[in-house]
Amino acid sequence: LVRHLVLDRTLSQVKLSPERQDELVHDFRQLQKLESEEAFADFLQKNHITELLLRQTLSRPHRVVQFREERWGTRANSLYLKHKDRYDRIHYRRLQSGNADVMQEVFFRLKDKEDNWETMARQFPGAPANADARQKGIPAAQIEAPLLAELRKAGPGVVIRPLRLNGNTVVVAELESIEASRFDDELRTLILREEFDNWLQKECSRMLSKLQLPA
Repeated sequence: LVRHLVLDRTLSQVKLSPERQDELVHDFRQLQKLESEEAFADFLQKNHITELLLRQTLSRPHRVVQFREERWGTRANSLYLKHKDRYDRIHYRRLQSGNADVMQEVFFRLKDKEDNWETMARQFPGAPANADARQKGIPAAQIEAPLLAELRKAGPGVVIRPLRLNGNTVVVAELESIEASRFDDELRTLILREEFDNWLQKECSRMLSKLQLPA
């Protein structure tokens, strides 16, 4: 509820041109096969909405994009440079278990080359026949910070010692390669989305802190 309130208040200041709104309604009507005015009016009546409300609903995602662009668009490149490494893609192998003794044995077998990753991966309960423990192109920001630090420190081809994460999970991993991030349109959009999500979360927290529920 608070999220919707914050968004409604913010987006009320972001305007799309009437021409752009007309395009969105036109595209929607074509997609829903509502070409005739009778079919369109019937649709509105059955769904208990007005054309104005439909326009607001259809334009909402576009107003979000416009707000993101107006707020952070000119700083997207500097935001990327500030956190460049977190957008790297990490290619690595990973096995994990809640049993530290098992993972210690896995570590030594891999380190001493008594077994390979494929063989070890397929011995884990529930593993598919083609398991290879490979994690391909994982964004650096999605990897646990302690594990990411150990992978970067060890470099490619080095099996890191068992690392305990999140209390009960023990991980053994090996870096294959790091695909350096590149600032393109896709990454720029991701950065603007992250900035918007962070801003929205802070705004919601600020509003919640001001609310006083009746005793």
